[in-house]
Amino acid sequence: MIRLSDYEAGTGDLDLRRTRYRKKDYVRLQVLRTVAGMIAASILILGMVALYYMDRIPWKTYVSEGFFTWHRTLLIVGILIAWLILMAIASYVTRRRSRREYEESELRVNEYEQTLAELLRLYEAERKEESV
Repeated sequence: MIRLSDYEAGTGDLDLRRTRYRKKDYVRLQVLRTVAGMIAASILILGMVALYYMDRIPWKTYVSEGFFTWHRTLLIVGILIAWLILMAIASYVTRRRSRREYEESELRVNEYEQTLAELLRLYEAERKEESV
């Protein structure tokens, strides 16, 4: 009964919204949101770092010898590999967390629906008794 009042008060809205999707669709949506957020954050951080160091970069050196020297190429590849590893870890953690959240929400919603069905049966039985 307490759980019913929670859902009626609106605290169960998140559970109801989660269970509108199928489990794999909900998990995929959460992973997509995580990946999109990481890409956006990476672009913003890269832009801020570039703007911060803009006046300190020796542009004449890069024009004469080229930007992609062996050391800079290794540095860029290393940063990309580290970023991809972080992206894989974040996706894995998000996938596990969203599966668990969905399963817990599904259990609560099923319990809520069973309780509502039981209450409906009780109300109908009470109406039958009153009409007799």
